[in-house]
Amino acid sequence: MALGVSRKDMVMVGVLLAGTLLAVLNQTLLSPALPTIMASLNVDATTVQWLTSGYSLVEAVIIPLSAYLIGRFSTRQLFITAFSIFMVGSLAAALAPNFWVLLLGRVLQAACTGMAMPMVFTVILLVFPREQRGTAMGVIGLIIGFAPAIGPSLAGLLVDSVGWRWLFGIVTILSVLVIALSVGLLRNYGSFERTTFDKLSVALSSVGLVCLLYGLSTFASSESLVITGALIVVGLVMVALFVRRQSHLSVPMLKVDILKTRKYATAVIIIVIVQAALMGTGVITPLYIQGVRGYSATMSGVAMLPGAVIGAFMGLVSGRLFDRFGVRKVVVPGCFVALAGGIALTLLGMDTDFIFIMLAYSVLMIGLQFTMTPLNTWGVNSLSNDVIQHAQGLSNTLNQVAASMGTAMLVSISALAPSFAPDASAAEQLYLGDHLAFTTTAILMGVAVLVILFFVRDKMKGAKAVGAEAQGGTAAGTDLVDYSAGLDGVTIDATEGEDMNLLEKPDGRDELIASDAMTRESLCVSTSTPMRDVIRLMAAADTSGLPIVDADDRLVGFISDGDIASYLGRNELSLFDSSLNLYRFVDDTAMAARLTDLLELNVMAIATKRVISVKETTPLDVAVHTLAEKRIKKVPVVDGSGKLVGTLSRRNIMHAIADTIEEMETEGN
Repeated sequence: MALGVSRKDMVMVGVLLAGTLLAVLNQTLLSPALPTIMASLNVDATTVQWLTSGYSLVEAVIIPLSAYLIGRFSTRQLFITAFSIFMVGSLAAALAPNFWVLLLGRVLQAACTGMAMPMVFTVILLVFPREQRGTAMGVIGLIIGFAPAIGPSLAGLLVDSVGWRWLFGIVTILSVLVIALSVGLLRNYGSFERTTFDKLSVALSSVGLVCLLYGLSTFASSESLVITGALIVVGLVMVALFVRRQSHLSVPMLKVDILKTRKYATAVIIIVIVQAALMGTGVITPLYIQGVRGYSATMSGVAMLPGAVIGAFMGLVSGRLFDRFGVRKVVVPGCFVALAGGIALTLLGMDTDFIFIMLAYSVLMIGLQFTMTPLNTWGVNSLSNDVIQHAQGLSNTLNQVAASMGTAMLVSISALAPSFAPDASAAEQLYLGDHLAFTTTAILMGVAVLVILFFVRDKMKGAKAVGAEAQGGTAAGTDLVDYSAGLDGVTIDATEGEDMNLLEKPDGRDELIASDAMTRESLCVSTSTPMRDVIRLMAAADTSGLPIVDADDRLVGFISDGDIASYLGRNELSLFDSSLNLYRFVDDTAMAARLTDLLELNVMAIATKRVISVKETTPLDVAVHTLAEKRIKKVPVVDGSGKLVGTLSRRNIMHAIADTIEEMETEGN
């Protein structure tokens, strides 16, 4: 077992990651080759950038279909078919006689990525337990980060030695190996909800994204700004109509209403900004290194290598730290490092030293990678597992839009240099364009920093209760968070539940609510209770957890035996994968000393302050869904003001079911 995952599941994850590694490698492999392709196929920068922004555009068009594809086809079918298409596209690109055949090959590659990648990450997120997803995503980020780490350097070496076509030749060979592995080792996983193939939705999303991104990509080179502006407006309107239609369909193609979850929406916004800066800068940097500074493609790859390698490891470290300390303590330092890197790029001149270029790019990449992994995990963890495939589809769509938009925007901005300095030399105009693009990157990072500082939080304010909707897993504007201690939360109610018949709806109401089944006289402790008394009360009541209330009886926390065990147990933090044993911290404090310290603590010192709760008016089926989906055995019930009014447990539900069965049998006799 590794990270709580069986060997069979790890083999499956390994095959999926092999394909992901190849897809990411294919995306990053091309950047150092762009200047050579421009010369070889006689195209300019605004045209050649379509090999990257067009790739992202096709992915963005395909990815909204991912939830439908995941529900319609098995894991094996979808993965093998996608990479067969990928292989054909890679071969076409390797043999391309002109730019347009090369672009067609990239389109086929992008179609594969759009089909397979959301499924890959959906499966991986569901395989790993929620409480270990930060670590898992960090490990996955390290593996995937290997691709951009070696991609630019390998591409530069190949371009200078055997030519750019061998980039696609190698990818073709690797894709054949991935297909062989998937045929032999990949198994089907999960049973995903089928969504409808709504033709109008497909048309709206496809036309909208194509118009929007094409308009943005051609903004600087267009002969008619009116037409370009019209395309952007039409694209925005089409996308808006797509979103509106999804909210009205009984079975939407893509559940866009998950954006009502504040944490997920915040994470998506920040990652979109970061992704735009990441992909755009990845295209501009080699153009600057080769065009302005005059270095070879190999040297441009070398300049980008340290940032990619260290950044990949930072993704792993940040994932581990997120599981231990929460999101804010990780992403705030990360975003400031990224901002420092963006500012450093604006300082690059026409004769900047190669080492400074490498350091500036590395600092930016390290900060971005340190920020993205915990943010992505934080956002996804706020959602129910049954909408993960929709979250991945939506996130990946927006990420690809951001990647295409970022690339197109920075390249377009760099192409505006002649307008700002028409009398400057060609070399000066080239530098000015790259400088404008780097300045835009710094501005984007500044915006990301502000959003993180104001909206990314670990703790809920006050005693805000959480109500979960049956399908989306969250109520509009609220966040679901796991208890941080223990897998099962509370195991036994402190008091017996009341008798109840599920067939009888009190007061003539249409549906049962949480207050109909909850235990109304549940034990709790106050915020001032010492841990010595808490432990005694938990032992006497034979319960493994208690709600915590303030002086006004508002729910403010939860203390479980998992919190106590976590404090008493030996604390070990391995920042890298344990098998690598690269860095390890162990708390060797004696057990007796930790117990003595524990007894003197106030309960709030170790309690979980992010509590899953339901309102007393929450429909009972929704409350039961929360118990099942969150894998907890008891959930506090609060009124409209956040005051604790009871607890609802699996025992309450079982009593209600038993009473209902008895009533049905009595009526039958």
